[in-house]
Amino acid sequence: MSMVTGKQRTQTESTKFVGFTNVKVKAINPTRKELNKLLGKDDSDDDKDIDYMSEDKDGNKRARVTFWLYSEKLDKYVPHSVNITDKVRLNNNGDKTQYINSVCATAWADDPDNLPSWFRSFMDKESKEELGTKEFRPALVGEEELGTLLRSWLGRLDWFDIETSVMVNTEKLFKDDFSELQALIDGGEEGFDTEFTALGGVRTDESDKTKQYQQIYGKAFLPSGYLGYIQKGFKFPTESSKKAWARFQEGVEGEYGFNAYFELVPAKDYDPKDDPLQGGDNSGQPAAEEQSPTSKKY
Repeated sequence: MSMVTGKQRTQTESTKFVGFTNVKVKAINPTRKELNKLLGKDDSDDDKDIDYMSEDKDGNKRARVTFWLYSEKLDKYVPHSVNITDKVRLNNNGDKTQYINSVCATAWADDPDNLPSWFRSFMDKESKEELGTKEFRPALVGEEELGTLLRSWLGRLDWFDIETSVMVNTEKLFKDDFSELQALIDGGEEGFDTEFTALGGVRTDESDKTKQYQQIYGKAFLPSGYLGYIQKGFKFPTESSKKAWARFQEGVEGEYGFNAYFELVPAKDYDPKDDPLQGGDNSGQPAAEEQSPTSKKY
């Protein structure tokens, strides 16, 4: 008889990663039972319901919209949350309002009449003539990030067509009703959803460095095909793709970029030795002769 008997313990801590991977939305604000099924966990009497509703410090309603993203390459589910607050977003001076339109683009203006023409209208690419108007309204706090994800997720939608309109019913969100977004998963009736390329990072709690969290950069995503360009040494085939990458890189590395440790490389296991907040020295950074343009940053 073997000296060791028993069952193999359940693995509860998955390996964290940094870098780019393609993901697809598999669930939005699931119940605890639905989440257990998604993650292959057994239901438990100790399970608690997931509460997606709260308030900010001023008493404004807040809805947490959690997208469960799945990377087939990594065989991993990663949650990415966007907090929508029932409060119009103003700039720091309070003299400009952010607006969001029916193609999930945002713009700032002191008066809606001063919004740029590209924001208010569909324009012909060649003649620049107006083809039709876009709906728009003041954006709520958090809506810009939600719109950014929707534009990437609904990648099969023609965002330049005058019949395109994507306006999230935020009143439903504040009533704990996320059915409109959930109906889009796996294509919905129209089949607009698609994979997209996301950047993963690891955030360390500065007050307790033993606490680390897998994060997804939510201010920008890339079309799924960009992962292939990245894997081939950041060789982008067109001027538009080069410009899109430059905008992404500038944003993620900028002052208000990704507040986590990340590397601009194809997804790989996170190594604390490369993370400054874990005492690392970034020794895992690619050498200058390698073709990765940069990596590592908070």
